[in-house]
Amino acid sequence: MNRHTLHWRASPHAVRLALVALLAIVAALVTAEGAALVVAVPPLVLLAAARRPAVSTLDAEWRLSTDRCFEGETVELHLVVRAADRLDQLGLTLVPGSVKLLGPGAVTVTDGSWAEATWTVGVERWGRRSVGTIEITCLGAGRTRRAVLSLPAGELGVFPAADASRSGVRPADLLARIGDHISRVAAEAVEFTGIRPYVPGDRPRRVNWAVSSRRGELHVNQQSAERAADVVVLLDTLSEAGSPGDTTLDRAVRGAAAVVRAQLRRADRVGIVVLGSRIRWLRPDLGERHFYRIVEAVLDAWREPGYRRPHVTRIPPPALPPGTLVLVFSPLLDHDAIEVVRNLRERGFETIVVDVLREEPPVAADDLALRLWRLERAVLVRRMADLGIPVVPWTGPDTLRTGPRR
Repeated sequence: MNRHTLHWRASPHAVRLALVALLAIVAALVTAEGAALVVAVPPLVLLAAARRPAVSTLDAEWRLSTDRCFEGETVELHLVVRAADRLDQLGLTLVPGSVKLLGPGAVTVTDGSWAEATWTVGVERWGRRSVGTIEITCLGAGRTRRAVLSLPAGELGVFPAADASRSGVRPADLLARIGDHISRVAAEAVEFTGIRPYVPGDRPRRVNWAVSSRRGELHVNQQSAERAADVVVLLDTLSEAGSPGDTTLDRAVRGAAAVVRAQLRRADRVGIVVLGSRIRWLRPDLGERHFYRIVEAVLDAWREPGYRRPHVTRIPPPALPPGTLVLVFSPLLDHDAIEVVRNLRERGFETIVVDVLREEPPVAADDLALRLWRLERAVLVRRMADLGIPVVPWTGPDTLRTGPRR
């Protein structure tokens, strides 16, 4: 437990007693009636008899059930408070920060030396979220003294919801490493891809006797090697549009998280590049733990101030191993982000852009400015296609499945 010092001050109850006594004395002086002083006696006696509470410190221990969770999940905060002596009242209150409090927020214990409380909070949006502030209110000396202790309740790392079962993409170029993607290279593997005539050198165990007996000549089963790929997700945070909770950045982060988890489950190496106030990246790696490292890097980048705007049109070479597939989640609103995408293709990287912008300028549908804006977007997409960069409009977790087949 952590020990905290209490600073006692007059409570609202003591202020009310003093106010009653003062009004009674003033009334006695104005009316020249000594009987009014009788009203002032009880409050003054209570205030005079009240002593400073003996309790000068308080032990408090609180913990979160977890410091990391996904969107839509709930987290419990448990608090235990102990005092060295009995108090007239001990109140525990949680003032929520950027989370949603589920259930009552205050617990009060009268005439006791300890108290405990458990609060449940919900998180609805990814990011670094403050749980809030714990306020411990102590009343002593006949409730004429009060001490208030404010403690930070901690912070939650809220991960974006990632539906890996509906995301993912098959790269065109696969590496010479065992994975989950069926390649075009014939090999001794388990993935059946067809039947072909026998040629000298084929192993007898690959002969398909049923087909061979029907056709009168030997045929063998053909298998393809299962290979892995390197995938890097580029997250454009230079611009943002849309309503809170469903902005272009929200869609980009949730889509990127789903793709990262899906590709990692396919034994691919996955990395991340965050284009924001400064470039952050993690080189491609394997494993479920790498998913959490990637998301933590995204949350750290989101927390940085956005007033610094670097002029960057090139991703550093260490972030992109040769043969990498680059998936770009961007609203394509920032000139630097567009130049970065073009540069990737010029350097020979297979690049796919997921356009997360669904909003249009808030003008009339027949407005000339809106028609020009739509025309500019269409020209941009066409120029990207001419460079060999497919642009897939965001439609949800199934976007890359319904997009161009690679």
